[in-house]
Amino acid sequence: MSESKKPKTVILGGGGMVGRAVINALSKQGMACDVLVRRPARFRDYRLYAGVRVLPLTSLDDSAFLADAFKGAKAVVNLLADLTAGPETLDEEALVGATQQIKKAVETARVPRVVALSHIGADANNARDNWLYQLGEADAITHTITQAQTTVMRTGLLLGANDQVSSCYEAQLKRMALLPVYQASLTVQPLAVEDFAQALVQVLQRPDGFDKKVTVVGPERMTLKDVAHTVADLMEKDQAIVLPMCRLNARLMVALGELAPIRSVSAFQLKTLRADKTADADFEAQFGFAPKSIEQTLATQVAPAHMRERYPAFRQEAGRGDQG
Repeated sequence: MSESKKPKTVILGGGGMVGRAVINALSKQGMACDVLVRRPARFRDYRLYAGVRVLPLTSLDDSAFLADAFKGAKAVVNLLADLTAGPETLDEEALVGATQQIKKAVETARVPRVVALSHIGADANNARDNWLYQLGEADAITHTITQAQTTVMRTGLLLGANDQVSSCYEAQLKRMALLPVYQASLTVQPLAVEDFAQALVQVLQRPDGFDKKVTVVGPERMTLKDVAHTVADLMEKDQAIVLPMCRLNARLMVALGELAPIRSVSAFQLKTLRADKTADADFEAQFGFAPKSIEQTLATQVAPAHMRERYPAFRQEAGRGDQG
């Protein structure tokens, strides 16, 4: 089948870490993808993925434009809740309005399948946390789309290149052997973004995920301090001092930006790391494959070259084979 005749999947919010992993996973499955972004010139490398087109997103407030973009699509993947997209990141106050326009466009274009990214804790009844409130409202709108099978995928801590958590810890340790950690005692179940992307491809195709909220987390429970120690160990920073950072100092460091003496915290962390990111969900039972361990996930990002070269051998010795 020619590229032009393949049923397409339209991706919104694909400019961040999650989008890149999802586009890669869909491309490997032989799926054609239209990626709508505000600044296509920034994403020319996406065209290296087979079957991927990068198209301009003129407006998220215009359902007619979106309906035209969705015409003929077999699915829409809404990743607007990805906060790692830099200049492409949607303001939280615009999320609900954008989701309403997506709903109208999906219904007009008669798209049969919609998958949307969300986060653990999203709740339209939680007025105290505006981000989680907006997410909850957007999730509810997604599930009211008529004529389409919908799935909301709620994630915890996704790790990968430029994840705004482990990448910040790495940046700090490259500066000095002192690593202050915001919300150090918060419990998370880290998951490689590539494993999330593979799970999304499965959810996109499987009827048992239709019209559901699916929680996607890794198998290992640990604190953010544990994550920071893992980064330090993989970077061979044996003398690193890992200690908690209070919210006041964290906010100050984020406000200072490039002038901040501490680089281990980000605006992403301030918004998303307010409560434990855990769930009673068995990833392998849900999706049929074992996700990478946190060491496997982080080794390709932060470990020195000589250690990355040795890591496949370590995995073989541990009985993990080619899972990574």
